[in-house]
Amino acid sequence: MKLIRTLLVIVLVIPFFFFVSANEGTSSVAESLPSSMTLSMSEDAYPYQFVDAKGNAAGVMVDLWREWSIVTGTKVTFKPMQWHQSLQALTDEDVDLHIGMAVTEERLRQFSYADNVSSLHSYLYLHKDIANKKSITEIKPFKIGIIEGTSHEADLLAIEPKLTFKYFKTKQALYDAVVAGELYAFAAIQGYYNGIPINFELANNFHISSRLLIKEIDLSPAVKIKNAAWLPAINQGFEQIPTQLVDEIEKRWFGYRRESSGVVIAMQMNVEPFVDIGLDGLPHGLFVDLWRLWSEKTGIAIDFIPSDMNGSIELIKQGHADVHIGYPESDQINTGLNRANHIYSVKSRFFSYEKEIKDISEVDGKRIGLFATSPYIIELRKLVPNAQIRYYDSIDQLIKASRDGDIVGFVASSAYTSHYLLNHKSWSEFYQFNAVDFDTNIYNLTNLEDVELAERIANGFKLISQYEMAKIEQKWLLNKADRTFSTIDKKIYISNKEKQYLASLGAIKLGYLTEWAPMEYQNELGEFSGINKDVVNIITHQLGIDIIPVAYQNWSMLNQDLKMGKIHLVGSMAKNSHREPNLEFTEGYWPSPWAIATTLTQQPLFNLSQYNGKRIAVVKDYNVINILRQQFPGLEIVQVESTKSGLSAVSSGHVDLFIEQVVTLAYALNEGGFPDLKMALVADLTEQKSHIGVYPKLKELVPILNRAIETIDETKQQQLYQDWVAVDLRSEADKYQKWFNIVLFGLLIISVITFVVFLGNKRLKLEISRRKNAEKKIKFIAEHDPVTKLPNRGLLDDRLACAINSHHREQVKFALLFIDLDKFKMVNDQYGHHIGDALLIGIADLLKTVVRKSDTVSRFGGDEFVILLNKIESAQCAAKVADNILNVLSEPIKVGEISLIASASIGIAVYPDDGDDPISLLQFADKKMYTVKKQGGDKHS
Repeated sequence: MKLIRTLLVIVLVIPFFFFVSANEGTSSVAESLPSSMTLSMSEDAYPYQFVDAKGNAAGVMVDLWREWSIVTGTKVTFKPMQWHQSLQALTDEDVDLHIGMAVTEERLRQFSYADNVSSLHSYLYLHKDIANKKSITEIKPFKIGIIEGTSHEADLLAIEPKLTFKYFKTKQALYDAVVAGELYAFAAIQGYYNGIPINFELANNFHISSRLLIKEIDLSPAVKIKNAAWLPAINQGFEQIPTQLVDEIEKRWFGYRRESSGVVIAMQMNVEPFVDIGLDGLPHGLFVDLWRLWSEKTGIAIDFIPSDMNGSIELIKQGHADVHIGYPESDQINTGLNRANHIYSVKSRFFSYEKEIKDISEVDGKRIGLFATSPYIIELRKLVPNAQIRYYDSIDQLIKASRDGDIVGFVASSAYTSHYLLNHKSWSEFYQFNAVDFDTNIYNLTNLEDVELAERIANGFKLISQYEMAKIEQKWLLNKADRTFSTIDKKIYISNKEKQYLASLGAIKLGYLTEWAPMEYQNELGEFSGINKDVVNIITHQLGIDIIPVAYQNWSMLNQDLKMGKIHLVGSMAKNSHREPNLEFTEGYWPSPWAIATTLTQQPLFNLSQYNGKRIAVVKDYNVINILRQQFPGLEIVQVESTKSGLSAVSSGHVDLFIEQVVTLAYALNEGGFPDLKMALVADLTEQKSHIGVYPKLKELVPILNRAIETIDETKQQQLYQDWVAVDLRSEADKYQKWFNIVLFGLLIISVITFVVFLGNKRLKLEISRRKNAEKKIKFIAEHDPVTKLPNRGLLDDRLACAINSHHREQVKFALLFIDLDKFKMVNDQYGHHIGDALLIGIADLLKTVVRKSDTVSRFGGDEFVILLNKIESAQCAAKVADNILNVLSEPIKVGEISLIASASIGIAVYPDDGDDPISLLQFADKKMYTVKKQGGDKHS
C-alpha cells in the first residue's frame, strides 16, 4: 500500500515539476523584456514596412511583429519614419529596437541582431539603353541612384569598389529622378514598383528582364548592443508564431506563394482561340499570351492549372490556384469571387443555320439558342422582343439543336464559334450575322481576401500598352471584326526626357528631290509628295514634331547640305561604310531593289556582269555608283542628273542601259514618253533598303525615329505600295486612243490622216502588249530563281502562308521537305560554277517529276531546295516522296560530257504536327535536315 502511495506521488509531482519548470523558463525570458516596446521602421519600404493610405504602419514585418506581440504579451508601438531616420532613432535610443534591417559590418558596431524573420532580393535596375550590360562592374561609368542609409551602397561596393552614387532621402525622390531621366541605374528591392502609382516611364525604360541581382538580404530585428539580453526572448517569440500564419501573412503582402515565387493561374480548356492546351501539351491562346506578357512586365513567374469552366472556378475558391485566367463575370453570372481587373472583351454574334439573314428582325418570334451564362440576354431581348429563348450548356448542344430544327440559330462568341465550326468541318452550314454584336466583359478573378494580389494583377496589366494588346490579338483572331484593339492607332511611347529633347530641336528640315517620283517629288502645286511624304507624315504623327521639306534639284547638293547641317534628314538613302563616318542612319523602312532600262530590241540580261563593256547611266551621287565600280569594273559609268535624263540617254542611244530603283523606274516608264524602253530587275542587287540619313549631330534622334519607323509594318507598306507603285500599263496609249477616236469621227473623209492615225494607234497597241509582257517577265523574275526558274524564297513564303490558311480551314495536313545537296561545293570547286548551275537545273527538273502539279518545288538558296506537298494523309506520305527523291538523285546526271551523281539530306516537317506557322515549320525541317547531314547524308528524317 505504501508503494502504491509513493508511485501516485511520483506520477502527480513529476508533471507538476515540469509544468512549473517550463513556466519559469518562459516567464524568465518574458521578464527580460520591457512590458511595452517602441519600434522604429521605414515609412516607404513596401511591402515589408511602410505607411498605408490611412497613415497606419503596414507590411510583412509589421504583421509579423503584431503576431509576436500576441505570443509574448509585450505591447509594441510602431514609429514609421524615413529610412536613415529610423536607423538614427535606434542609435539615439529614441526607440527600443528596429523592426528589421540588413546586417552590415558598420551596423554591427552599433547594434545587436536577432535571427532573421524575412528576406528579400535587391537589384540594380538598368535603363533599356544600357540593358546589354551583364555585370555590375560594367556600370562603373554610370552614377547609381540609392536611398540614404540602405545597405545597397555597401553591397554594391563589395562587388565593385569603383562605383559612384547619387543619394536620395526617400524612395519617391529617387523615382522622380529616374522618371526625369537623371539616372541610368538605381538600386531597389524586388517589386520596387509596387505601392507607387503606375508609371510608364519606369515600366518602359527599366525592364525587369535587364535588372542585375545585387544580393539576397535577410531582415533581422536590431537593438542597441547594451540590450543584447533581449534577443533570446525576441527569437523565441518569432519561433512560436505558427508556420501557417507566417505563410498567410506573406501571401497577403506578396500576392503569391513565396515558396514557388509565382502566381498559380486556373484556366479552362477548349475555348480556343482564347485559352486551350496546344498540341505540345502547353497552354496557349490569347489570354495565355496576355498573362505571359504580364509576367514579363512584373517579373513575377506564373504557372497554369488546366480544368473545365466550373472546375477552374473551384480551384480559386479552394485556394489551389491564385487567380482565374479570365471569366465572363457579370450581374447574371456571379461566382462570389473578386474581379481583380477587366482583362478583355469578347464579341458575340448571331449564327443562323443554313439560311443567311439580312436583318436581325427576321428571327424575331422564332426560337434562338443561348448559353445559360450569357450576360447579354437583356440586350438581345430589346432587339428581338418576341423571340423564344432556349438555353444550352455547350456549343455542341447549340449546333445539334440548330440541325434538329429546335432553333433557327444561336448567339455565341464569334471567334470561339468560328474556330469550333472550322475544326468540326461545319463552317459551310452556318452564317454569321455581322451587323449586330454583343460585348462580354472578361475578368481575372481572385478570392476576396487576396486584396494585394488583385492590386498587383491590375497594376501589371496597366503596364501593357494597347499596341502590345493589339499585336497579341492579331496573332489569335483572324477576323478583324472580332478584335477589340484592331482600330487603335499604334502610338509609340515617348519618355519625358525624349519629349524634352524633341522639343529642343524645333523644326527639323528634310531635303527631298523635286523629280524622283514616286519616292519623292514636287507636285503641280509645288508641294512635297510621294512615298517619303507619307512616311514623314507617319513620323510626325508618332513623335509630334514639325518636319519642314526643302526641295532640291539634284542629289549632289542634297548630300552636301545634309553633311553640313543645312538640312537634318534625307529619305531613301543607302546605308554603307562609305557614308557612315559622315552620317547617321535609321533602320530600313522601304525595300529598294534595283532595275535597269534598256531598249525593246535589246536581249534581256539580268546580271550586271553580263553587260561588261557597256555604258550604264546612273544618277549623280547615287550610292550604287561605288557598288558598280567595286563589283562590276567592266561597266562604263555615265552620270546623269535625273531619272528622266537617264531614260532619255538610253532612248537616244548615248548609253546602253540605265539603272534606277525599281519603284522609281516603274513609275517613270508608266508615266509614258519612253515607249521604246523596257525594264528588267537586277538579280545582283535585290537586298537593298531605303534608310533615312540623319545629320550626325542629331544622333540622339535616330533611335526615336526607329521606333516610329517600326510602326510601318507589312500591311502599311502594302498600302503605300498600292497607293504609289502599282504599275498602270495604260501609259500614253490610252490617252492617244481617246484622241484617235475623236479625230477618226471628225475626219473620216480625210483618208490620208485616218491612215496615219491608224498606224500610230497600231504602234501604240503594240507598245501596250510589249509593256504587259515586260510586266509579266518582271513579275516572274521577282518570284523565281534566275538559274533553275523554280519559285524563289519570296514566292514560297506566299504559297506557304496560303497553305496554312487553306489547310487550317479544311483541317488537313501538308508537308515541307527541306533538301540540302550533299557535297555540292565540290562540284563547283572541281568543275566551275557553270557546271554547278547546270547540275542545279538538272536536279530541279528531276524534283518536279516526283511531285504533283499542285505541289511547289522551290529553290531556297545555294544548294537548298524546299518542296511543299499539299494535302497529305500522313507523315508516311511525305517520307515516301523523300524516298523517291533520293532514288532519282542516285542516277547519274549528264552535264555536257561530265556525268555527276547527286545525293541529298532531307528534313521533313508536317503541318500542324511539327508547327503551325511558316517559320516554325521551316526551322523544324531545317533542323531535321542537319541531323541527317551530320549522319553522313543521302537519307531523310
